[in-house]
Amino acid sequence: VVVYNRQNCCPDRIDGATVYVGGEYCGTIRYTQGRVIYSIDCNKAIGGDVTITQPDNYLTLCEVKVYGEKDNTLISPGRRTEQSSTAHNGVSSRAVDCITDGHYSNGNSCTHSQSIANNWWRVYLDSDYAVSKVVVYNRQDCCQERIDGATVYVGGEYCGTIRYTQGRVIYSIDCNKAIGGDVAITQSHNYLTLCEVKVYGEKGERS
Repeated sequence: VVVYNRQNCCPDRIDGATVYVGGEYCGTIRYTQGRVIYSIDCNKAIGGDVTITQPDNYLTLCEVKVYGEKDNTLISPGRRTEQSSTAHNGVSSRAVDCITDGHYSNGNSCTHSQSIANNWWRVYLDSDYAVSKVVVYNRQDCCQERIDGATVYVGGEYCGTIRYTQGRVIYSIDCNKAIGGDVAITQSHNYLTLCEVKVYGEKGERS
């Protein structure tokens, strides 16, 4: 669930707003100065409604986007992957193993490039898909700022660039149903570490 906050006044009122799917708790928004968009991971919670509560302040919502599998299927798990280089046993397949643990020391969740520059990671979808969004889980135990500037592409078409926010783990990039047979993430000026990449979309055809 992605929430767009008010910008012209009182943006701190969003702090503490809580998101539920079908009565199941998803997460709580913590206000960050200068931030407009907040993404709450509901981890495939099932329900017929989404509710946002704010117990101790006014509730102002400028947009709420709800993504679900009925129209946006998770298509990346277990797909073939590759990357520009590998260090510390951080193989490319770790980013599509459905393990989102951001602690590299646990030894089995995150990728790691060898080079500090000109890095890339790619997952092959095996056929063309209309990709709605790409969700990236960042490393948590160290070096989180390395994700800043990582750029997402679908079939060579630019989707967006990640801008690091302190304390944020999950970054959602809107690809607006870009069509392609692969998703690539590049990082030109730092190591590239991905603890999970979730690609959502549906079968598509090039026009």
